[in-house]
Order: sequence, then structure tokens, then C-alpha cells
Amino acid sequence: MRILDADVLSYALLENHVATPYVRPLVEKGLKGELEVYVTATTLLETYNTLYWYYRVRPRGKVALKISLLVEGLHLVPESPSGFKMAVEENVPLGDALLVATALENRIPVVVSNDSHVKKLCEKHGLIYENPIPRDVRAKMR
Repeated sequence: MRILDADVLSYALLENHVATPYVRPLVEKGLKGELEVYVTATTLLETYNTLYWYYRVRPRGKVALKISLLVEGLHLVPESPSGFKMAVEENVPLGDALLVATALENRIPVVVSNDSHVKKLCEKHGLIYENPIPRDVRAKMR
């Protein structure tokens, strides 16, 4: 059981990103039912916005189609409202707190991300943080 962050989904849906070869197989296994992979609506929205506004994937319908395929193939889980409190108490971005709080509430032990705030929250709350992107590739992404 894994829950995915928006960064991982974004890289998986891009065609030529340096991280795509490392994250796309994970998403594909989830879509095929070989892994139990969860996402939240907030994560999907963040992914859409990242693809559309940051990576400038066009047209808008193409981005929406990619996101809709994820909704059909992965497990959509509602966000935990306790993420709002976690964001305030931990002074982390709201999306990251919602993700980790949702993992905790739904007993999803592994959070897949490339985000230092998520890593810190996972360590504090006893979740497994998984970053499938090799360290040398992460260095190129900075």
C-alpha cells in the first residue's frame, strides 16, 4: 500500500523528464493492479496544476485526460481533515500535511514523494518515506 505525492505523479505523466523512468513504473503497476496505490483529489489537482502551469503541457484537455486515467486506475481516497491541523502545528505546506495525515488515517504505510517536508513528516509519524528517484538524478533536478 502506497500513497503518491503530486511530484511523483507529475514526473510519471511527463514524457521526457529525467525522473520519469524511475516513477512511471510505479504508477503503471498501480494502474495495472499489481500494487495498491492511492491518491487524493488534492494530489490530482496539484498534479494537474503542475503539468499545466509549470511544465506547460497543452492543450488543457490533454492534461485533464491524463489525470482522469489516474482516477480510473488508482485508488482515490478522501483527504484527512486532520491535515489542516498538522500543517499549522508542523509549519509545512498544506498539501504535504494532507497527504501524510491521509496516509496515517487510512493506515497506508508508505508515502512516495520527492519532498523534504513529506520526508520529515513521515519520519516523525512513523511512516515509510519512499523516493524512487536515485540520488544522482535528484541532484540533476535541482
